[in-house]
Amino acid sequence: MGAGKSTVGRLLALQLACPFVDLDVEIARTHGPIPELFSCRGESGFRAIEHHHLNLTLPRLKRPSVFALGGGAFLQPANRELLDHHAATVIFLDAPFEVVRARIADSGHQRPLARDLDRLRQLYELRRPTYLGAHHTFDASEGDPSSLLTSLVQLANRLGISTSARDKL
Repeated sequence: MGAGKSTVGRLLALQLACPFVDLDVEIARTHGPIPELFSCRGESGFRAIEHHHLNLTLPRLKRPSVFALGGGAFLQPANRELLDHHAATVIFLDAPFEVVRARIADSGHQRPLARDLDRLRQLYELRRPTYLGAHHTFDASEGDPSSLLTSLVQLANRLGISTSARDKL
């Protein structure tokens, strides 16, 4: 939460001229607002829905695409297996806790797991070691995403997503 997955993901997709998909947006479009899902079904019910949508979405993604997962999606071993199975390149946008907290300070009503500062810190500390298992980690602590975006485009180029490939889309 608050690392910039949706914001930077949209910008990266524009730079690469490819689709952008936000898993949380897709879930909300089908099932309603995520806070209501947490309220009605609990976190485990939400995670089951999240896994189902990930399983449906990954095979349908055009290559290349930028796909933003929700903050807890990568924690689930079954989701990591799906990402591996579909040869997804997983990127962790890393930011210190205080930066993340400041970014989401006014969004507790939209982020059920961020309503309690102590719980948020626990989640951050619990999740971070798993996130570090991503294929690539980038510093997302800057307020201006331009240098992060430049680094992500350079990674895309190293992975074979070049300007000429984008022109053929």
